[in-house]
Amino acid sequence: MPAESRPSPALAVDAATFAVWDRLAAFPVGETDAQLQYLLQWLMQAVNADNVIWIGAVRVLRGARAKDDPFFGWRLRGRVTLREEPSAYREQHQRYYATDHYGRLTRGYYERSHRDEVRLVHAGMTGTASLAGAGTFRAHRLRDPDFLDFAAFKRTEHYRLYYRIPGIVDRMTVGFPVHDDAESFFLIDRYRSRADGGRGRPFSSREVAIAAGALRGVRSLHRQLLMSRGLLSGDKLLSPVERHILFGLLRGDTEREIAAGLGQKPATVHKYVGDLHARFDVGGRAELMALWFA
Repeated sequence: MPAESRPSPALAVDAATFAVWDRLAAFPVGETDAQLQYLLQWLMQAVNADNVIWIGAVRVLRGARAKDDPFFGWRLRGRVTLREEPSAYREQHQRYYATDHYGRLTRGYYERSHRDEVRLVHAGMTGTASLAGAGTFRAHRLRDPDFLDFAAFKRTEHYRLYYRIPGIVDRMTVGFPVHDDAESFFLIDRYRSRADGGRGRPFSSREVAIAAGALRGVRSLHRQLLMSRGLLSGDKLLSPVERHILFGLLRGDTEREIAAGLGQKPATVHKYVGDLHARFDVGGRAELMALWFA
């Protein structure tokens, strides 16, 4: 179903939702990683899930190339999981996504993405459906008829490798468009075999509404999750050192203090700072702060 014809997801907002928003807003500047961990944990408990994953996606292709691409020109770049995923899932992830999305994007990634194995096995109906809705806020379960044909999906090799064997009985996908070329995704999984020994069931519409309601109201966090990884205006991920320096600048640390924390010379950090300013197209720390809170 085209994105523009899909109904907007139902949103459930109550006292618990306001409480999580307030808690997220209370984190100090630059504590984006801690905010994300808190939100992942809250989501898992709120909808009785087994794992929650955040993904930052960026558009790297446009025009005819994008139309013929299994991900419509998008690639998945940043990825954070609350818990370790099933070993069978990690194995499949390593075979394709770790290199063709989260690794360095090389000239050959476009050609590789069009191999039949990628289209049929790794991209799958879920990848296509998730990114077909780019530009709109959406929240779906695997069995939602406006997301995909689940009966057909169950017959695919992608379902067998990424869902049946790892034991994922349902996945909730919530996509938030930050701008035309960057989106923030939360994947919420429920396993067939639960930690308490019970059997997992698909998510209810109420549980989708709870997750969607919470994630719809944290636009600034979606934006900061992307910016803190360098994905707000490009597809190149910031290095761990660059992220450390960025957060130091946002906290108001001096370059000398940042250098001491890294065990680097102030001159080295000063060069990193200049590179970060150029990366974000700002003239200094004040403009960087303004961009962070925009």
